[in-house]
Amino acid sequence: CTWNCTQPVCEQDCEPVCHRPKCETRCPKPTNPNEFSECGVHCDKPQCKMFCPKDICEGRKTLDCQRPKCNTRCEEPQCRFICNAALSCKTLCPDPVCEFKCKKPQECPKPECRMICEKPPQCDDVKKPTVAPVSEGEVVASQGKAEAGSASWVSEPWGVCSTTCGTGKKTRSVHCSSGHDGDCHEDKPEASAVCEEYSGCEWIPGEWSKCPARCGSGRQTRTVSCSGKKCLKPKPTTEQACTHDGPECTGCKATVFGGPNFDGWSLELPQGDYTSSDLELKGAKCDDISSLKIFGVFCHAVGYQYGDFNKQHDGWKADFPYGEYKTKDMVQRGARDNDISSIKVFSDPHATGAGASSAGFSAGTQSNASSSGVAHWPGAGPRYSGAGATGAAAALVLAAAFWC
Repeated sequence: CTWNCTQPVCEQDCEPVCHRPKCETRCPKPTNPNEFSECGVHCDKPQCKMFCPKDICEGRKTLDCQRPKCNTRCEEPQCRFICNAALSCKTLCPDPVCEFKCKKPQECPKPECRMICEKPPQCDDVKKPTVAPVSEGEVVASQGKAEAGSASWVSEPWGVCSTTCGTGKKTRSVHCSSGHDGDCHEDKPEASAVCEEYSGCEWIPGEWSKCPARCGSGRQTRTVSCSGKKCLKPKPTTEQACTHDGPECTGCKATVFGGPNFDGWSLELPQGDYTSSDLELKGAKCDDISSLKIFGVFCHAVGYQYGDFNKQHDGWKADFPYGEYKTKDMVQRGARDNDISSIKVFSDPHATGAGASSAGFSAGTQSNASSSGVAHWPGAGPRYSGAGATGAAAALVLAAAFWC
């Protein structure tokens, strides 16, 4: 029915009615008429359901003789055989026969708007669908009518994420419960989604830094970074104890030179006290020590003005920690060029002299003696200042006194 002033009202006044089709379960025809009873063949009622589309009118606003397009879905027949022979049965079910049933439209409340009603379509001449006739080799084992069914989406569990460290993709299977996606009317659930997984992220450690201790124990560090956004495993340590025990940590000796730049004659002096006579016997030239090298982190060389370590006369003395000293460096630390007459060399790991300082003089480099020297002038006590006086707790003392 339609209004002459509005759109047709097919969906309002008419609805389809589907008749449940008759279904059959067929099995091979027995050669013996009593074979089924002897074998004890038992088949359950055919399990069939009919499914109709969500939009019966398929967008049409007027009625015609086209029946709604519904389908029948049948499950496998449930047959039990007690005999030894194996029979192959099947279930057949025609599509349901549907027709439109229209009610008498209501009277129009407004005279200016009339309702024009179509007559319900005469669909009796529509050929009813049937299944193929029973063949010579088949027999109907059971019969029953299909029931109206409703289908829904079935979502399987999500699969694993495509990555183990970061953002990836996961998928799952989604299907209609009837076996045909067209029977499900709701929106289909998503079959893929974004996922995050970090179980495979690894820590990447860097190289350990050089041990900062000149001698003995210290702490070294390294960087540790994650290969992804975050790492779930325990983070490796970024700091550990370290030790440095090179030859400069245990050795102690002094080398004196006749030239101002570690040239000319040279004499190596191990730990000990050397008067002017001792130096002469070892080959040192009188009043000719113009440069020297001290080897050993805890080693010091102390030079004296007089050959008896200034015991009978007040004179200057100069302290030289671990390092190298040219003529000008020796003068800056309180010594006089060509005037060292006796020397003392010894190591004291428990002292707090310049040789133990990480800011003191290192082997192979010139010292900055102007700010970290030790000098003893007549009438004055020893003076310690600069980096040499604030270093680590060890000192090697080389005392050199050469007086001719």
